[in-house]
Amino acid sequence: MPRPGRNKPAAAKVRGNSGRLNPSLQQQSVARRRPAVKRPRPGLKAAGRLAARLGGLAALLALVSAVLLGGWCLLSSSRAFAVSRVEVLGTKLLSRLEVLRVAQVGADSNLLALPVGKIQERLRGLLWVQEASLERRLPGSLRITISERQPLLLALVEGRLFYLNRELKPLAPADGRLERDLPVLSGLSRADLLSPDEEILFLLAAARRLLAVLPPAELAPGGRLSQIHLDRVWGLSLVYSDLPPVVRLGFSDFAGGLQRLGRVRADLERRGELKRARLIDLESPRRTVVRLAREAA
Repeated sequence: MPRPGRNKPAAAKVRGNSGRLNPSLQQQSVARRRPAVKRPRPGLKAAGRLAARLGGLAALLALVSAVLLGGWCLLSSSRAFAVSRVEVLGTKLLSRLEVLRVAQVGADSNLLALPVGKIQERLRGLLWVQEASLERRLPGSLRITISERQPLLLALVEGRLFYLNRELKPLAPADGRLERDLPVLSGLSRADLLSPDEEILFLLAAARRLLAVLPPAELAPGGRLSQIHLDRVWGLSLVYSDLPPVVRLGFSDFAGGLQRLGRVRADLERRGELKRARLIDLESPRRTVVRLAREAA
């Protein structure tokens, strides 16, 4: 049997001869029982100061915004900035009343509260308007500047005249608006103008090619060219103000036909037969046909 006291060597190591705890172990146990000391964190204080500053700045911005908004509401409803004068510039085919009607600007409008962007978009929606700009002039003047689309031809359609642009698309009726002496495009019906079929589209494309080679002076208002006639069978024909006969060009080779026209005209003048000529047919590049009126007996 084991003897009493033989199983306690660990206690003998911890305690000394006097039975007390080892001093080093006693200090470690006391150190474990001490409460943790909270050390100050400088980052938290800096974050707090920054948050306070941002809060003050936000309050200041809110106050300034409220003051500005209140001032704007006061000014935008004040009669001191009521529109008293509207100047419309750049219009020849559009009337002043049409521009003001679309712009929706009147005596009850406030100059500062005008929606400039929306007004410009409404004006650009007009067929005649290519560009529109607005300029405020305090305290109550507004300037509207219009850049109009320039018509190239007039189309005679079932007894009515329509302005056409460079793509030969209708801009607007010319009723009561004949501001320019432009060449007239004839031979079209109302259906041809609004919903052209394949043949009319082919003729219109040929007319655009012809316009590209015609001298600009002849197309200008008051120029020599009076009429361009479209025909499904004969193609394109020209009528000049200073040339008695009709000039038939056909469907193609317009540049070559116009060059030959100059030579044919000079020959007819030399022979004294220009006034008797009724038709100069230049459709074929190999031959030219001139039809003369009968001489008086």
